[in-house]
Amino acid sequence: MIAADRGAFLDIVLGYAELKGKQLSVPALELWWNAMSPDWSIKEFRQKANHLVRTLPFMPSPADFENLRKAGRPTAGEAFAQAVEASKSCAQGGYFRDNVTSGDPLTDRAVRAIGGYRVIAMSEVDKLHFLERRFTEHYETIQDAGDAREALQLTRYEAGELTEQILREITQETHR
Repeated sequence: MIAADRGAFLDIVLGYAELKGKQLSVPALELWWNAMSPDWSIKEFRQKANHLVRTLPFMPSPADFENLRKAGRPTAGEAFAQAVEASKSCAQGGYFRDNVTSGDPLTDRAVRAIGGYRVIAMSEVDKLHFLERRFTEHYETIQDAGDAREALQLTRYEAGELTEQILREITQETHR
């Protein structure tokens, strides 16, 4: 949101608070603005507020808005199903192709973390659940690292270092 959206933003938050029987102080409103304005458009905030006012019995926090935004993303299970489907094209014609992609960069990164599409393609169907568990750990960690990177607004280099460090820690934990 931009400074010009502040009035509309405050109207939404104060209206919501009034509906829920709450009063917000100036410092509380400032915290709301600081938490929401960098990453949200007024249109998206209004849409999410309209949804939350119908579904939450209490006054939401900025975290409730973030959780609602995250709910629209694919789950790790859905992403793994997409990766399994993409891996089928990896082993066509009797040889393995290395340039396979699911079309989703997050899914592709998690697949690389478990060994690549070739590993999925070569896995026996009854053993895929082991790969799915590893994939899910990596997918969620990479997703969380991306969320943290956005929240902290790290540089590309710093963000890559953070993600690699987290992946090394997970790899070490899974090999114990």
